[in-house]
Amino acid sequence: MQDSSSVAVTPETVSADFVTRLIASLIDGAIIGIVPGIMVSIVFSIFAPLGILLWLAWIAGSIGYNYYFWTTTGQTPGKKVMGLKVVRAEDGALLDQQTAIMRYVGYFVSSLVLYIGFLAILWDPQHDGWHDKIAKTKVIKIAPNFMDSQSA
Repeated sequence: MQDSSSVAVTPETVSADFVTRLIASLIDGAIIGIVPGIMVSIVFSIFAPLGILLWLAWIAGSIGYNYYFWTTTGQTPGKKVMGLKVVRAEDGALLDQQTAIMRYVGYFVSSLVLYIGFLAILWDPQHDGWHDKIAKTKVIKIAPNFMDSQSA
């Protein structure tokens, strides 16, 4: 069943290329990585047990960040700026809970051996990484909406 935010995934749908996906990931990494990473590093160097708790909270926060955007709009802020959207490959709908969890499990699998699962986007004919294949998702190109990006 398609919801109102579904995108028809057809042979004509343009898959997102590696470089565009990488730039979107770098934008998201800056959002969830720089300030929290500095804070965790400072606290960890002063008081290790609290630093470990903050590190775990940081990991949970980054998982929550992706989960929230994947299941509500299909676009993290980085993907929105780059004009990308994550959808279910079968019907173009937003990710449901199970699909979002499988995609995150796929992230872990993709990174196990030298990030080869992410690099697979370079040579896969559909530009899918292992995480896309595991979760049956697709990252597609849509028109970027910079006005929405500024209000988000």
